[in-house]
Amino acid sequence: MNYEKKTKNELVEEIQKLTDVISNFETSKLSSESQKKKSNSYQNEALYNLIFNQPFLGIVHFDEDRTIIDCNDQFVKIIGATQKEIIGHNLLNFFDNKEILLSIKDAFSDEVSVFEGGYFNHFQNREMFIKIFFNSFSNKDENVILGAGFFEDITASRNAEKEVELLAHSIQNISECVIITDPKNKVLYVNKAFENIYGYTSKEMIGESISILRSLNNPKKINDEIYKSTSSKGWQGELLNIKKDGKEFPIFLSTALVKNTKGETYARIGVVRDNTQRKKVEKELIKAKLKAEQSDKLKSEFLAQMSHEIRTPINVILNIANMILEDHYFDADEDTKATFSILDSAGKRITRTIDLILNMAEVQVGAYDYTPRRFDLFSDMYNLLHREFSKISEEKGIEFKWTKNVDNALIKADVYSVSQIFSNLLYNAVKFTNIGEVEVIFSETVKDKLLVQFVDTGIGIEEEFLPHVFEIFSQEDRGHTRQFEGNGLGLALVKSYCELNKIGINIKSQKGVGTTVNLTFPKNNLKD
Repeated sequence: MNYEKKTKNELVEEIQKLTDVISNFETSKLSSESQKKKSNSYQNEALYNLIFNQPFLGIVHFDEDRTIIDCNDQFVKIIGATQKEIIGHNLLNFFDNKEILLSIKDAFSDEVSVFEGGYFNHFQNREMFIKIFFNSFSNKDENVILGAGFFEDITASRNAEKEVELLAHSIQNISECVIITDPKNKVLYVNKAFENIYGYTSKEMIGESISILRSLNNPKKINDEIYKSTSSKGWQGELLNIKKDGKEFPIFLSTALVKNTKGETYARIGVVRDNTQRKKVEKELIKAKLKAEQSDKLKSEFLAQMSHEIRTPINVILNIANMILEDHYFDADEDTKATFSILDSAGKRITRTIDLILNMAEVQVGAYDYTPRRFDLFSDMYNLLHREFSKISEEKGIEFKWTKNVDNALIKADVYSVSQIFSNLLYNAVKFTNIGEVEVIFSETVKDKLLVQFVDTGIGIEEEFLPHVFEIFSQEDRGHTRQFEGNGLGLALVKSYCELNKIGINIKSQKGVGTTVNLTFPKNNLKD
């Protein structure tokens, strides 16, 4: 029974029909003799039972004191109590809503008492929405014999209405444009965001074809593609649209079908995001990327030029000095030889400092050309550095050893940066060792990683300074009175090159005993 679409007068007429049936039935029960005289009494009883036992409306009968005489199963279901808890109890006790209580009290008035709204059901411990009609029934002598209430549970429909209202409110207030069209692409609905972005009012758009928004600069078949894709699985993509003022702008469109309970399509929905700002940001990012690439190129060219311009004259000076020394070596006295030795040492020191500065600058500005390849770490580093540092160690009177405790020393890394790691670590080990030895040990860890250790018996490092050894320009011995030369770039560059090649590094040291630097090469850098 659908009360939603009926006027109040129609409701009263319909209830009156029900009351007439119930009144005839109740009156016939009071007089068995009159019942026998009426040929339609059985029809009335059958019709009453049909109405009373239907599963849609809850029906309750009560006397003038509002004591419940009878109720059907649907009323029991709505209240949430048992029939035993209902029949014989006052109807007023089941409600605490004032309007419902007033409707129950007015049940015996001349008019139909109506209530529609929410109340808290204590039996079910929840908020419910119900629609109630109260009326009273009289016999032919106009004596009131009972009251009746017709209850309809409308909780589900009210909750659905709330959900629809919430959804409608959300769609109306989201920042994305929402457009709903019929199957023929005629606009049925647009939200506020659409009005704000496109410049059209809802009234202007409803009934119009969605094609008025499409730019002629879109691909020719874009409309057909959107239509076909939406009809199957939906469409997502970028295209150009036109505002009311004729201005073209980029959008991202996502479409889907709207179907009824039978699975029939009755509308299409499109969600539009204005891509103007994103496209602007993309252009700026591309521009910034090109500028950064140009900047990196300039930095690389500058560093290369500086390297050439500084190294070349120094190398010329050192070479000429060596040539002069060789030509006059046997004629030169000890002071002259010492002077040339100091000149050679100072020149090499300047060259090393320049190398460190330029290499560190390359890494810091991201201009270093990292080129990994597979090579034998032991063989390549030995051939490159062993002779140089053996000579320096021999001049200092310390022992220099390379030990190989692993069969395979193949790795994949950048050769130049790895050679700089070895060179700087060996330079420090030899420089700070005056007595004893420096040893490079190649071995394999428990986890099958390649381990290279640089072990020296030098002066060692204070424990308090160890956390700072990799900081740029960091030196344990500072000031003009320091014993050893240096600029604090060597270990900082070693750390950067290790990170570049994913090489683990740690230092263990004890003052006056010596230092051990451990390099761990990743397992995936070893042979397949």
